[in-house]
Amino acid sequence: MEQHGKILAIIAAREGSKGLPQKNVLNCAGKPLIAWTVEAALKSSHVDRVLVNTDSRAIADEAEKYGAWAPFLRPAELAQDESSIIDVIKDVIARLKESSQEFDYVLLLQPTSPLRTTTHINEAIEKYFSTRMSDQDTLISVTKVDSKALWVLGEDDDSGYIFNHYDVNLSDNSRRQTLPDCYVPNGAIYLAKIDGFNGFYGKQTRSYVMDEISSLDIDYQEDLDRADDYLRNGPRQKSI
Repeated sequence: MEQHGKILAIIAAREGSKGLPQKNVLNCAGKPLIAWTVEAALKSSHVDRVLVNTDSRAIADEAEKYGAWAPFLRPAELAQDESSIIDVIKDVIARLKESSQEFDYVLLLQPTSPLRTTTHINEAIEKYFSTRMSDQDTLISVTKVDSKALWVLGEDDDSGYIFNHYDVNLSDNSRRQTLPDCYVPNGAIYLAKIDGFNGFYGKQTRSYVMDEISSLDIDYQEDLDRADDYLRNGPRQKSI
């Protein structure tokens, strides 16, 4: 694979979490949750530096124990519920540039995806560089969903009548098998060039497909319990 510059992995780990307080440092299969992402990124042969960006000294300290780089804390104005991750990344890039530490690509990895492995990271990066057509190309990880998502309906506020969000004939059940594949972002991996960076979604965004279990995102205690069980015991065998 021909790589065209240095890759900075950013693990963005805000302290505040309403669904599961302090989730980034909660125990998951014997380690703080954030450690799984730190270690996966550090093992990647394509990543040049792994930076944890957080507003919490406690999170930064835990991440550093596992080998991450946490050179500064996130400013409070970028650690609010409504704060944009794009603004967070731009702030990191600007701070590093001020200290003459520059990179060519940013790889955003959320710390709440403990089942996303080094293999996933490497495959996503390799796909990006083997398929990119321009500096505007980006990549996001996704997981497949039932194509019936194309049957989603809305309701008109004025008339109360329902309408199709997508141009699909709901009366023709025989065409279900011909519906195109559908995917949703899983939040695990994002990749873009830093020069001119303004986000990860656009008309030149490629996908890296991950399976459902690897796409698990930790929002609530039951998600954490499921990840803990999988990491300790592996996939459950279905009974016959």
